[in-house]
Amino acid sequence: MANSDFQIPYNIKRKRNYKIFKFILFFILLIILISLIQKYLIFPVKQTSISMEPDIQKNSFLMVSKVGNNFRRGDLVLLNLEDKSELSKFQKIANYFIKIFTAQQISLDNSSDTPALNEKIRRIVAVPGDTFYMRDYVLYIKPQGEKHFLTEFEIAPKSYNISFTMPQSNWDSTIGVSGSFDEITLKANEYFVLSDLRISSDDSRLWGAITKEDVKGKVLFLYFPFKNLKLF
Repeated sequence: MANSDFQIPYNIKRKRNYKIFKFILFFILLIILISLIQKYLIFPVKQTSISMEPDIQKNSFLMVSKVGNNFRRGDLVLLNLEDKSELSKFQKIANYFIKIFTAQQISLDNSSDTPALNEKIRRIVAVPGDTFYMRDYVLYIKPQGEKHFLTEFEIAPKSYNISFTMPQSNWDSTIGVSGSFDEITLKANEYFVLSDLRISSDDSRLWGAITKEDVKGKVLFLYFPFKNLKLF
């Protein structure tokens, strides 16, 4: 005789339903926990360009923290660009959960493939009160109250690498981002950010200084590929 719900003892059905309920509840609580962690603490980001090479290769995965906004020279930050996606409310909700469970690798929003709409990782090279200028893609900085300029590498608390190729002597300097500019002084709550690939990436040389309100979080470490694991 075929089994049916009417033939299953009441206690067994209750235990089965209780297990189903616990599984659903656990799944809901897990989603809430992940959502809270990503909203207020830490979340993964995929680097989709070569703009931060050599330290961060294209298609690397990094962890970004939303905790704290005490930025220093040399810090890597994720800039918060305007969301220009045209997804419906239902699609945005579905996209949110898809991105959670695929570590940002799958998205319904095609704008992630468009560089102009991507969230950008850049390096803070000058902080409020700094006076600085650039020569041959290297920044020279005089902190507020100091008398002498030092290179960005001498003054940053952590070491980092930049990449550039000097253009040919007949190169038109008005094309692309400039490798040299005159002195700039930052006001309160202004930060100057640059890409590590200095010759071809957009940064504060095009946008101007950023503020803390433009920063979505600070990059903590690179976790994939595992062979390139490093703290920032």
